Amino acid sequence: MKFHFSSFAFFLLWIPSGVFAQQFTWNEEACSAYGLLLDLKFKQADSTLKVLESKEPKNLCVPYLQDVADFLYIVVTEDEKEFERRAKFRDKRIAALETAADNDPFRNIALGEAHLHWAFSNMRIGNYVTGAMSVRKAFQLLEDNTKRFPTFIHSYKAMGLLHTLVGTVPDNYKWAANLMGVDGTIHQGISEMERVIKGTSGRKEFPLVHKETLFLFTFLQINLVNKPEALKELQRHLDRHNGPLIDFAKARVLQRSGKTDAAIGVLELSLKKRPTSFPYLHFLLGEMKLSRMDVDANEPLKAYTILFKGKSYLKSAQQKLAWHSLLVGRDQKGYFEHLARVTTVGNTTIDGDKSAQREADEKKLPNVYLLRSRIMFDGAYYVQAVNTLANAPEGSFPTQDEKLEYNYRLGRIYHEMGEHAKAISRYESTIKQGASSARYFAANASLQLGLLYEKLGEKDKAKKHFQACSSFKNTEYRDSINQKAKAGLLRL
Repeated sequence: MKFHFSSFAFFLLWIPSGVFAQQFTWNEEACSAYGLLLDLKFKQADSTLKVLESKEPKNLCVPYLQDVADFLYIVVTEDEKEFERRAKFRDKRIAALETAADNDPFRNIALGEAHLHWAFSNMRIGNYVTGAMSVRKAFQLLEDNTKRFPTFIHSYKAMGLLHTLVGTVPDNYKWAANLMGVDGTIHQGISEMERVIKGTSGRKEFPLVHKETLFLFTFLQINLVNKPEALKELQRHLDRHNGPLIDFAKARVLQRSGKTDAAIGVLELSLKKRPTSFPYLHFLLGEMKLSRMDVDANEPLKAYTILFKGKSYLKSAQQKLAWHSLLVGRDQKGYFEHLARVTTVGNTTIDGDKSAQREADEKKLPNVYLLRSRIMFDGAYYVQAVNTLANAPEGSFPTQDEKLEYNYRLGRIYHEMGEHAKAISRYESTIKQGASSARYFAANASLQLGLLYEKLGEKDKAKKHFQACSSFKNTEYRDSINQKAKAGLLRL
């Protein structure tokens, strides 16, 4: 499962250290509060900040960290009532941060990230225009900081994330980036974030800077950078830290590395310690356990639907509960009952929820062999996935759509198993069969061919297939596929 832009970009934070100026005094209480916030311990952080505010009422760390607290709470919970309540404090806190000395290198970072906090908070609840304008203000402040204080390493985490994300914006959305006045490339952004990771690694004064940058960098690596070998190094860094956000990152890296059993273990331990702090971990655990066809995979999915008060992934959770009923429980009635609930919850902002709604609208049983193979593949259980298709009875894929998906699924499995010749053959068949289909199979086959040829060093073929992605007629996952194709072209 992939996070869309606002689902992983909104976690933009900054963990400072030391004393940069008289007004930003990063003492023990301030650093403690920030660490608590990064671990989503909101009540403890609030208590610590109140003590700090009473002791040092002019310490600008207080309004900055209060803003961070609001931001994290909003994006983790999607609580719109809390958004409305907390938004009232935004202008007052930004005004306070503006009183910092102009020659303080942290001034523009604090202001820029405060604007980013509200940009991504607004985007999280659907206020995209307001969010875009805040991104523009943030970018201008942060860019100015890198020019005025080029050796101040902390500026490059936020700028690196922005440069990378803007560099992957599909061409048909470039107008939005231009409107925000933001530009950048993947190479530029990745280099900046790597600079922060390298510059803070092993330094006792920067443990939280390192931790938070790694969290963000994980999603860039998984979603936008085609370097599987880099995951081992990333895992080594992540193992030095803990907390719910880091556990999330660890699990995703393990899953991408084909170690889903280990990823499940990380999530189970994390949720055992703190079952309610980050509801999305329940969703991720249920998704992974379903890919293993666990009997109890429905339990964490149900927990997510109860604990989460926002709208994202609720349709997807009901869809996966329907799949569990069908594939594990052999219960067609249960499948349709959960599918009926898809329409009653959440929204269709993200691709996973759009897909769930489409399945609910169709109101028909899916091909169980294709579905089982798809879910096992998503969990990196490749041998089980290919065996599911290989052992399907003759005539199990009678329709054109099913034949198309059959070829596509085999291509994806062979690709991940390293059987490149077989993968290329299946991908090419998928493209030939599905070029005019509204389904995403042909477009994603072209993307995967681009990624495969990129890995093999055949740049011309890779470019050809990346460029072709936008020419297909698919309505499913179109923006996501085009963004990744754009990222591939920029890497080349």
